Amino acid sequence: MRNSDEWVRQPMVDKAADEIVAARGCTPGEVTPYQVAKRLSSEPNGALYAKVRNWRQRRQDEMGLAAIDMPAGAEADFRTLLEHLTTQAVDHFVRTVRTVGGDLDRTAAMRVADAERRRVDAESETAEVLELCEKAEAELAAAIVKIGTLEDALAKAQRREDVLRGRLDQREADAARHDTAAEPEEIATATGAAGPSPSDAVDADSPAQQSIAFGEHGGASE
Repeated sequence: MRNSDEWVRQPMVDKAADEIVAARGCTPGEVTPYQVAKRLSSEPNGALYAKVRNWRQRRQDEMGLAAIDMPAGAEADFRTLLEHLTTQAVDHFVRTVRTVGGDLDRTAAMRVADAERRRVDAESETAEVLELCEKAEAELAAAIVKIGTLEDALAKAQRREDVLRGRLDQREADAARHDTAAEPEEIATATGAAGPSPSDAVDADSPAQQSIAFGEHGGASE
């Protein structure tokens, strides 16, 4: 290999690199400075590396700016495919929306049914509570009436007791007055029964009896 770089010019590097691309069927980015140096029978040094990079950059720029020839009908096929994919995507979107909407409708219907059931249960419980309240009010009214009846009966019984107690007190008072009036009569009766008779009380031998006898005799002499 030659050690001097003066004879290696950029056109020579370009030509060698293009031949490598054609021979290998590779891209400019795959060509190395070592391959170019070997083809030119030169040493791979810094100057050669710079020339290879320059060639690679220019070829890549040319490839980027080159127009791409499209086959006939490729654009129409691509548009058809794109429209088909778009239609499928729209159909899938619509089905998804409908499925989600159906799920939402079913969920809403279930919630409405649950709310309706809870409303019916609440109304039933409310009716039961009202019935119990009405029953309790009726029982309370009946109890009040019964209490009034018992109070009337108690008042009547108390009045009868007062009347009977008054009669009893009157009878006791009458009996007490009767007993008080009967005591002197009983004492007098008892005293008269125990005392001496008039004939027994006057002794025949007493002066009084004698004076009475004398007087009677005197009266008789007159």
